[in-house]
Amino acid sequence: MNRALLDKIIELKKSIEIKVLYVEDNEDVRIETLNLLKQLFNMVEVAANGKEGLEKFKSEKFDIIITDINMPIMNGLEMIKEIKKIDKRIPIIVITAFNDFEYLAESIKIGVYGYILKPIDIDQLLEAVYRVMEKIKLRQERDNALALLEQYKKIIDESATVTKTDLKGVITYANDAFCKTSGYSKEELIGSPHNIVRHPDMPEEAFKNLWDTIQSKKIWHGVVKNRTKDGNAVYMKATVAPILNGNGEIEEYIAVRHNITDVMNPKKLLQDKISELNKPLLLMCKIEDYEDLENLYDVKTIEKIEQEFMGKAKELFPKGCVFDNHYNLGNGEFAFVRGYNENKNFNDFLSDIKKFQENIRKTVIEFDGYEYDIEVLMSFATQKDHIIENAKMGLKKAVKEKLDIVVADGMVQKIQETAKKNIETLKIVKDAIADNRVISHFQPIYNNITNKIDKFESLVRITDKDGNILPPGAFLDVAKIGKYYKQITKIVTKNTIEAVKKVKKEIALNLSAIDMEDKDIREFILNEISKNAPVGNYLVVELLEDEGIHNQNIVRSFIRELKTLGVKIAIDDFGSGYSNFSRLMEYEPDYLKIDASLIKNIASDKNSLNIVETIKNFADKQGYKTVAEFVANETIFEIVKALGIDYSQGYFIGKPDVLPDEI
Repeated sequence: MNRALLDKIIELKKSIEIKVLYVEDNEDVRIETLNLLKQLFNMVEVAANGKEGLEKFKSEKFDIIITDINMPIMNGLEMIKEIKKIDKRIPIIVITAFNDFEYLAESIKIGVYGYILKPIDIDQLLEAVYRVMEKIKLRQERDNALALLEQYKKIIDESATVTKTDLKGVITYANDAFCKTSGYSKEELIGSPHNIVRHPDMPEEAFKNLWDTIQSKKIWHGVVKNRTKDGNAVYMKATVAPILNGNGEIEEYIAVRHNITDVMNPKKLLQDKISELNKPLLLMCKIEDYEDLENLYDVKTIEKIEQEFMGKAKELFPKGCVFDNHYNLGNGEFAFVRGYNENKNFNDFLSDIKKFQENIRKTVIEFDGYEYDIEVLMSFATQKDHIIENAKMGLKKAVKEKLDIVVADGMVQKIQETAKKNIETLKIVKDAIADNRVISHFQPIYNNITNKIDKFESLVRITDKDGNILPPGAFLDVAKIGKYYKQITKIVTKNTIEAVKKVKKEIALNLSAIDMEDKDIREFILNEISKNAPVGNYLVVELLEDEGIHNQNIVRSFIRELKTLGVKIAIDDFGSGYSNFSRLMEYEPDYLKIDASLIKNIASDKNSLNIVETIKNFADKQGYKTVAEFVANETIFEIVKALGIDYSQGYFIGKPDVLPDEI
């Protein structure tokens, strides 16, 4: 064995990943050769005949094929022909006992790379393998280089406008970005002189300097003003370079530009300044009640007020708190930027900002004989990532909540984190719906008169892929954001109806304002009850009586339809703060479920006790039954019974669980 050649192969093996398909029907030969091949290659797959080899090649990616010729089912040459139809470039080495000239000629004709006779000459095999591996390495290096060049081109094409011209300045290439920016099509640009996009404001001297630079084989950098097809001005930061051939002669010119028209916008200038600073500090202000100014004054007057404010603001910062960069962002908003000195005490900085705000309040803006009092709300941020978004969000918070100053660091990140969690939760909900893992648990309701459990409340749960049971608080609000909430309501409705049919006892189904105002949900619920008669006589629909209901007429009509099917109505969370007694009487409920916030404090808070007693008296006069929620211990239970509340529900009575077979 040529040890030096083997060492070269092993060394080459370290730099490239090669996967080999070895096809041989003779088991003894296959085992012996396979041991050698595993020393030479990273991965070797084996097939026992041509058909099996072809199927493996179709399903997996291989870099080299090593095969016998004479095999059952499909011989090696037949397999090679089929493989070459799929990949003409795949190197193939034939190891065979046939030295017939026709086989050799056929192998050469179909593109076999090496032809080795059995018994195998190890050195001959090593030589063929080494040549193939070198070829693959060169091919991989070339492919990688081409892929990198293609990526570079794509990055440049997507981030900049690019044109090429011949030696006379005639356009020979224009990318899509340049076409979009200029307004011309490629057909209009290619073959035209480059001055087709020249703006008349650009001086001739500027283009002479550009031309002289690139003709001297140097790269030109600068800003040019172009004109689009429809006559608009576009500012471009340009790099123009000559492309040289192997003899150092100029073949063509290439121009790469970035649109900087937005730089003329103060918002863009603000972004650029922040990007320059290692640790920026951004203070954003908005004139308080700016909308009132817009209603009182014309546009020119408001612009003058803003300009005067900017001029004054520079003087109103206290000593030691100097902002070098100021930006009028429009709509009564202003930005001030400087480097952030982390050595300065944060409270001292906050004190300076408050002083600046106070100075503004004491200052009168004067022009054209008029005086204007101005106050500003402020937001500031110091974290460079998302600093503008954070400051803007803080300013919105200040305006909405009438806050003088908001520290805005991390506000966007919190929203992004919440959004990420919501997406993950939606995925859990989606998978649970698809896999039938949306279930119902049932919490018992105790009859305080008969001392028996004779009702239940249906409560939605999700079982995740690990078998954990998730309560509604973990997913239901997020489900309302997407399309899955409606599906959950339908599943829970079916679960509840099936439970009613099983136990023939009253079971409560919770419906929100979203459910009741959705026509599809209403029709689904009514249809399910109708086709499963007489479950309506055992079904209780719990309505959350809150200010989320937008169309009371729809809700009232829905309740009437439910009642015609025998369904009872319960008002959930009664006494939580939104209950409207006139609406209550329109709904004509059968049950009032007293809010948990009142019941859980009933033993320690006299006000809660009095409110519950009042609700009980009101319910008795109206003929409503009462249910106390959150009965968590025996003390609460005894107080509830003493007050004459009809039913108790809570962990003291029983936790939500699967419905028992016998009740």
